[in-house]
Amino acid sequence: MKRLLMLVLVVCLLSGCAGVIMNPEYSQLLDKTTALSAETATRAHAGELTEAQKTEALIKQAEVWRQFKNAKDGVK
Repeated sequence: MKRLLMLVLVVCLLSGCAGVIMNPEYSQLLDKTTALSAETATRAHAGELTEAQKTEALIKQAEVWRQFKNAKDGVK
C-alpha cells in the first residue's frame, strides 16, 4: 500500500511539470505575440523595418511580457 501511495505521489508531482496552464485570455495573448514577434524578427532581419519600427516593436513586446509577469505575481 505504501508503494502504491508513493507511486501515485511521484506521478502526480511529475505530471505537474508537464507545462504551463493559463486562461484563454493569456493563451491568446501569448499566441498572438509569438506570431507578431516572429513576423517582426523576419522583417527586421530582411531590413524591411526602420529603427523606429524596431524600437516600437520591442517596447510593445516588453509590455506583453510585463502583463505576463503581473499575472504571475497577482498584480492587476
